[in-house]
Amino acid sequence: MIDRREFLGSATVAASLAASVRASARPVAADAPSVTAGLVDFALKSRFEDLPADVVHESRRYVLDALGCGVAGHLTAKGRLAAAHAAAMGGRGQGSRILGSAARSDPAHAAFANGELINALDYDAIPHVPPFLLPPLLAIAERERSSGRELIRAVAVGTEIALRLERGTSKMAASVAATGKTPAVFGICNASIVAAAVGCAMLLKLDAVRTANALGLAAYFCAVPSSHAWETRAPKSMVKYSPVGISCQNAVTAALLAASGYTGDPVALDGPAGFPLFFGGLQWDDAAVLAGLGERWAILGTQYKPHACCRFTHAEVDCLQAIVAEHAPKPDEIGRIHSLGIPFVANPDMTVVRTQEDAQFSTHYVLALAALGIPLDARCQDPALFTDPRIASLMARTVRDVHPEALAVKRSDPASYLARVEVSMKDGRSFVRETRYPRGTIKPGFTIPDAELIAKCRANLATALPGSRAARALDLLTTLDTATDIGAVMAQLTPRGS
Repeated sequence: MIDRREFLGSATVAASLAASVRASARPVAADAPSVTAGLVDFALKSRFEDLPADVVHESRRYVLDALGCGVAGHLTAKGRLAAAHAAAMGGRGQGSRILGSAARSDPAHAAFANGELINALDYDAIPHVPPFLLPPLLAIAERERSSGRELIRAVAVGTEIALRLERGTSKMAASVAATGKTPAVFGICNASIVAAAVGCAMLLKLDAVRTANALGLAAYFCAVPSSHAWETRAPKSMVKYSPVGISCQNAVTAALLAASGYTGDPVALDGPAGFPLFFGGLQWDDAAVLAGLGERWAILGTQYKPHACCRFTHAEVDCLQAIVAEHAPKPDEIGRIHSLGIPFVANPDMTVVRTQEDAQFSTHYVLALAALGIPLDARCQDPALFTDPRIASLMARTVRDVHPEALAVKRSDPASYLARVEVSMKDGRSFVRETRYPRGTIKPGFTIPDAELIAKCRANLATALPGSRAARALDLLTTLDTATDIGAVMAQLTPRGS
């Protein structure tokens, strides 16, 4: 039985939150341009031939990195369970392929599995749009036998829409920079479902009316912004900061329903009662969504991860790896590792690692691996490592604090993750390294070059595919714009005979 006072208290909180949403959202002027129509028009008028060469190149990198992460996702329980679930839903011998698996499923469930697989290791690019966007596009592209150029067009446009919606709805970055905390209500890339549905509509060659319906359905199918709640929990669960797989499944469903004539809200992103209100992101900036659309491309800001762990830990890992490379301190002779970085709130207990998701969000764990010289690649979340006494000992000797200048620097330079690591040896020596940016940041000297990204993908593919098959897959991915059928590319990303 619910206590009446508890119920009334909950109702008061809910009413206050609703009022906060209404108060913080910028009023929509009567003559404001339609965001929905603007995005649909942008998508349908785009042509591969008009994409800048650097956007095409980055789109190939984007796909290559994500699909490598997806194949390696089978090293996680989350990825394996998602793949098994999708395989059980049907599509034997036909349908869309599941990365790194001999199984197939219907497009919606294949997208579910591939979304979970790409995000499983937390090795995918930042912002976390690829696992939301690519699996639906791949599932539909394979079904429709789309060309590489058609996929690249949908990837570039879809990423643009996804990141614009993220800027328009999310207060996460601003909140972290201002307070060191995430907002009480936020989602990480949840609105990417809208972009994925539009991209699927492009591949299905839907007209403007049906594309708007696909967008509207996806907005109604969007997951609630529950990222903050997930951050507060330990041990970390497989759903992570956003339900990636079900968002991918719902994006495919929205597009296929719209293709069949099923209608959705054709102006879902507009008006005082639309997506900006019911999504609950506490912010809506339609100007940020539409400004300069088609003039600059957000995909060029993609940050690729050299480490399979949360981006908030990367700068500190880079510092410690640099110390190890230069000074080779013996782990048994380390007295203390003192790490300073940006406020980190995604894990309330970084000193205990019980799940693969705990490992991804534990600064203590990843620094222990770095001190031991263990690569933070797809295999760094092997549960056998969680009970390794060497790792446990180094975690116990690690202290993690907030860098006193981190927030001030981030307010003036949002790309920064100011970090400082000091390794104090038992013999009195100490080694220090500091950095303003983690590797992968779009800053001179920090970007990930093609050769390194290809090497990362090759290593990821090798976790599940024979060498010759992985080599063929790399050839196809690096020349994606010449592919005549995406199905042939996907076939190389699965074990032989599938």
